[in-house]
Amino acid sequence: MPPSHVSEQNSSGQLFHLPIRARMLAVNEAATYLGLSLRRLRLLSMLGTGPERGHMPNGKPAYRREDLENYLVQLYGKADISSTEMARRRAEYANQRNSSLERLQTDPKATLPPPDPFMMMATNGEVCQHMVFFILKVMAIFGFILLCISPTPLLRTHFN
Repeated sequence: MPPSHVSEQNSSGQLFHLPIRARMLAVNEAATYLGLSLRRLRLLSMLGTGPERGHMPNGKPAYRREDLENYLVQLYGKADISSTEMARRRAEYANQRNSSLERLQTDPKATLPPPDPFMMMATNGEVCQHMVFFILKVMAIFGFILLCISPTPLLRTHFN
């Protein structure tokens, strides 16, 4: 048998590893996977932070597992927690998380497990930081609107 072009060894057959499309998790599944409440994950998404969000073929928002893992690593890194400790903490809740994910896949309306206190605390900084900028933007827009519609003497002086 001639050598295969993949391994340069004689073989009776070839094994090709095709890239598998990452399974997308719905928003409630992603919240369970991360250990966050559904409300916190939606707030992070609304503020433009948190894990990278994509869309399912039907247009609903979804998250890739790889993006969720990267986000977890980032949060644990910010908290200066080693990857070994991260793996230990994640393994502690693995059974509960996996059973909840299985339940959510069969019944999307199922109740979510209680959030992981560490994850809620770790995302507080992001929420506060991005919320300040969001509020400042809203205040600036509101102030501009008030300036435009208020009949102040300053406006009458400049625009009449």
